[in-house]
Amino acid sequence: MTAGALASARPSFDYIPGLDGLRACAVLLVLVAHMGFSTSIPGGFGVTVFFFISGTLITRLLLAEHAQNGSIAVGRFYVRRLFRLYPALLVAVALGALVFTLAGGIMSWGKVFASLFYYANYYGIFVHFGQGRDGFDPFSILWSLAVEEQYYLVFPFVCVALLAGAASLRRFAWVLAASVALVLIWRVIVHHSGGSSDYIYMATDTRIDSILYGAWLALILANDTQKHWRRFSSSHVVQAVCLLLLLVCFTLRHPGFRDTLRYSLQGLALMPLVTAICFTDKLAPLTRLLESKPARRVGNWSYSLYLYHPIAIVIAEICWGPGSLGPQRIGWQTFPWFAATAVLLSFALAVASYNFVEKPFLRWRRRFGAHVVAN
Repeated sequence: MTAGALASARPSFDYIPGLDGLRACAVLLVLVAHMGFSTSIPGGFGVTVFFFISGTLITRLLLAEHAQNGSIAVGRFYVRRLFRLYPALLVAVALGALVFTLAGGIMSWGKVFASLFYYANYYGIFVHFGQGRDGFDPFSILWSLAVEEQYYLVFPFVCVALLAGAASLRRFAWVLAASVALVLIWRVIVHHSGGSSDYIYMATDTRIDSILYGAWLALILANDTQKHWRRFSSSHVVQAVCLLLLLVCFTLRHPGFRDTLRYSLQGLALMPLVTAICFTDKLAPLTRLLESKPARRVGNWSYSLYLYHPIAIVIAEICWGPGSLGPQRIGWQTFPWFAATAVLLSFALAVASYNFVEKPFLRWRRRFGAHVVAN
């Protein structure tokens, strides 16, 4: 599919350019937040957007595979994930270990294993990152990748089970709706039982609904034969309410709200907004911006930017001081040099990884049934 054309709501292998633009926005939010602005820039929302996009796209592709073949080749799905994620992750972990050690941080095999075997979220909760130095730990961001991969250890099998039989798409949608409600209930229980905000933020059992909302959207669109959902999402009143919900999530600081309802409201708000952006023409100026070549290019680099921007930040801290702790920590005169170093290195490392580590494996992904690849 080319930029400017509406994406099909039905399950399809078509490329959706607006999703790459949304990825670009998400990764830039994370990057800026990690450079000392985490209290004022909602970097955590960038992670939520990543989760949501992943849930939407992967579910859409699995539904399309089932519609085309009558089944889902789970083994081939995992091989595609391996070729997509692991080459860049291996290089990032090796480079991150070297840079973090040079910066005075304490490395351990436990941290490396947690990163490579996708349990960095629980490692961060129970062991913690950042030992040995003030400033950023390049391994700390891998909690979100762990949440995704733990989710995808199970989700393809759920698809296989729920797509069997008549009326399977509607049944699947209701199961996902019930699942997001159950995760919210579980978050409330964890919060009122004294669970930490860090646990609720990073644990798979409390954050998995951020992916499930995206999967639910894919099922709603697959069932939207009469365009009721797309008409609902096209309403400017609905869009305004969704933006208001997001504003509430960004500004309301009450711990009980932030640990429980915040993630649910963000997921609910994203469902109509992403629909309007990618599957209707009602937000055409924004859609065109997200589908522009620069936005799509940054979106293509988003996985590499996610992996390598923490390493760039640590290198910048070696040069200028712990700027990730805030501009006031190293002074406002020094901070622009820190920020410029971190941003330029982030993009340099990401582009190098994308071209020389990720792209060579794309042809192997195609051999195992990959249809949507970065362009």
